[in-house]
Amino acid sequence: MGDKRQHSIPVPRLYKEASKILRQYENKEGSLKTLVYKGKYKNYKRIYGLLCKTVENSAAIKTALAESNLYIKESKFDPYLAQVLTQEMLGKGLLGDCRPILTLLKYEDKIRSLMSSCHFKQSSHEKRECSPRYVRVNTLKTSMSDVQFQLDSEGWIFQEYDSAQVTYDDFLCLINNLEESTYLRDYHIPDLLIFPPNTPFWDSILYECNAVILQDKASCLPVFLSSLKSGANVIDACAAPGNKTSYIAAAISDNGHVLAVEKDFERYQTLQKLLNERGTTCVTFLNKDFTKLLHDKHSDVEFIFVDPSCSSSGLSLHNDEIPEQRIRSLAAFQVCILLHALSFPSVKEVIYSTCSVNIEENEEVIQEALKRFNHQFELENLGQKLPGWKHFGNENFVFGEKCLRTRTDVDKCHGFFVAKFVRKVTEHNVAINSSFSLHKKEKKRKHKRNVNDTAIMLLDGENSDAACPRRKKQRGKNIKELHNKNDEH
Repeated sequence: MGDKRQHSIPVPRLYKEASKILRQYENKEGSLKTLVYKGKYKNYKRIYGLLCKTVENSAAIKTALAESNLYIKESKFDPYLAQVLTQEMLGKGLLGDCRPILTLLKYEDKIRSLMSSCHFKQSSHEKRECSPRYVRVNTLKTSMSDVQFQLDSEGWIFQEYDSAQVTYDDFLCLINNLEESTYLRDYHIPDLLIFPPNTPFWDSILYECNAVILQDKASCLPVFLSSLKSGANVIDACAAPGNKTSYIAAAISDNGHVLAVEKDFERYQTLQKLLNERGTTCVTFLNKDFTKLLHDKHSDVEFIFVDPSCSSSGLSLHNDEIPEQRIRSLAAFQVCILLHALSFPSVKEVIYSTCSVNIEENEEVIQEALKRFNHQFELENLGQKLPGWKHFGNENFVFGEKCLRTRTDVDKCHGFFVAKFVRKVTEHNVAINSSFSLHKKEKKRKHKRNVNDTAIMLLDGENSDAACPRRKKQRGKNIKELHNKNDEH
């Protein structure tokens, strides 16, 4: 019984799921992050880390496997599983008794030799072309100073610069020339740190305790460019997987209300899990199609973020042409969501964004929205908040210069588009805002009366458990404490 035949021992679930996701990714079925969150393996950080490294080293791994003659001698070996197992073998090390693992280990020496040869080493020019690693400090859990304290203890060197003396062009040069052990603070977004390309963070204590979030600069821009303040009432219309939502919560200091809306149930579950781990207490979740939300049930919403499904043409996912029919279908969907967001009577700002570079999904969507709502909304000039920024909307559109675009080759981040609708100031709007302010004040007065009533009940000893208001969840541990605890072990 103890001598199980190799083929009867199953491949570990991590590798099996990772190979399945890698196949979907290479078939252009979605971004890596989306596919991971939709997958069945629930340790998202572990599988996402493994897949990111596999994709980063994909060209070298594929060539090494081909030149090792693995596929000639083992013709039935799944190439996607082979890539995942090779990355694990070269990284953490490969353990297991299933047939694919034992087979690959026979080729380990040859694969390592091929991987370490000069044929696979990147030139300095190629390294400069890679996007840097962006890391957002999660201020719901910790502070920038605590994160830098931990980074300093790990041997990282903070490269300081004077933003008053350094131009954006100078800053881009600093990114290009980052040394392996150095990091920068972003030129525009204060909570964003920049590390050399492919810097691993998956095993970092900062990542494990959700003190930092791996989030590209481009996807931080919609929240950064908004006018969010503490106490705001916000709807995130397409919330999953949750990076943007957690940044919204941080931008309002976790004080206010954020409704995170997600139509897909599996993505909705992932959204809840991630937001709870990241320390948000002001977020509520709704598993529903955003376009089905009724105005009267959300009459106090002030900000709506619209980041709908798109072609993802701004990511490295797509190097080939996307069918025009697919783009047109997405654009119709994007227009529908944006129009619904703009139709809420109380909303002051609607921020629209995509990780697409296609005009059909960006400027043309904005144009359609302005045809319907030009009398109520105008576009804010986003360049004013980003000193030195170079890329804006297509100049063939009257409003193009007010929108913002990112270019991967210049701005060192994903290709992205952002437009910000701001409600025009009219006498009618002033009356609505005045009524809204009175409504908020009345809600506060009612809340204060309820708190006072609760205090009286507690003093009287009546129903003390039921009367006690729910406390906010405890903030994450201080990074210094985690660092000290790590040292003790």
